[in-house]
Amino acid sequence: MREAAMQQTVWAVDGSFFAQRVSGIQRYSLELLAALDAIAPAGLVEIVVPVGVETPVYRNIKVVPYGTRHGLAWQQLDYPRYLKQRGAKGLATCNVIPWFGFCGIAVVHDVCYRARRDFYKDNRRDRLSAAWHCLQYRRIAQKAGRIITVSEFSKAEIHKYYGVPLEKMDVIYNAWQQMQRIAPDDGVFVKHPQLQKGAYYFSMANLLKNKNFPWVLRAAKAKPDAVFAIAGGGSLAEEAARLGLADLPNVLYLGYVSDGEAKSLMAHCKAFLFPTLYEGFGIPPLEAVACGAGQILVSDTPCMREVYGDCAGYIDLAANPGSVDDTTPPKDDPARLLQKYSWEKSAEKLLGILRENG
Repeated sequence: MREAAMQQTVWAVDGSFFAQRVSGIQRYSLELLAALDAIAPAGLVEIVVPVGVETPVYRNIKVVPYGTRHGLAWQQLDYPRYLKQRGAKGLATCNVIPWFGFCGIAVVHDVCYRARRDFYKDNRRDRLSAAWHCLQYRRIAQKAGRIITVSEFSKAEIHKYYGVPLEKMDVIYNAWQQMQRIAPDDGVFVKHPQLQKGAYYFSMANLLKNKNFPWVLRAAKAKPDAVFAIAGGGSLAEEAARLGLADLPNVLYLGYVSDGEAKSLMAHCKAFLFPTLYEGFGIPPLEAVACGAGQILVSDTPCMREVYGDCAGYIDLAANPGSVDDTTPPKDDPARLLQKYSWEKSAEKLLGILRENG
């Protein structure tokens, strides 16, 4: 009995995200686990992945290929089967847990699908995605032993919409050190000679409604003498046409850019623009500062105020017709942000949570 009581709890991470395209949620998982590997004792954490999925090489975290399925079927069937067979607790870092058989900790990055349902009404696919995620949020609220999220704002939102007690949740922030591994690629300025270093506004856009791409176009229209460089694929130009803002001569659509090109564009922009309508954290402005951007301009929302404090300029989305001249200027050096956030600090907090709940 005494030996059983002294056995270490094993935490088995849902590693299905390794097979997914890397966006903010997957980046959080990758970087947090890499930092955790440097400090976690061997045997405490395992990463369970579908057979054939590649992962980084870890020193203290064991990678376990398991099961016969892939994708959602693996996540909902094979992963919980492993938890049961191994007698392990689960650690799910990407907003989703198995519907049955999960006991452990889940990360909910934000509850945008619930808080801003108006963003997901345009087509059937969006409505189905919103319905699935809202069901997942509720299931996590019911079944997870603890919930980790990425900001105090997101923590308050989870409490507001799903009634999760505040004392059942922990905040582990995003960070920026991944940008140190990227070599800048100034070749982007050769491709686009219209861009003069230090003389353009830069944003990274997509058509998700929370990213507020139309604001950048309105800002460009209101400031015709400035150049606005917009990175991102898809149908940005088509959306601009739909909005009646297709022929702005000072807007340059860059298409998809490499990580190195993005780093150079961030480093040399006049300001990085992030007019988001809803975020759990909002990491791109932090990455821009890490790359050397002299100024970041973000939306004036509670989440952005929490994350960026006095180190950002703030856009009043309610009153501002689109001109970047009407933003509240930063009161502090944006570089101070880099002292606040690190994956090492975040991993140390995660390790403490795992030990407390083992």
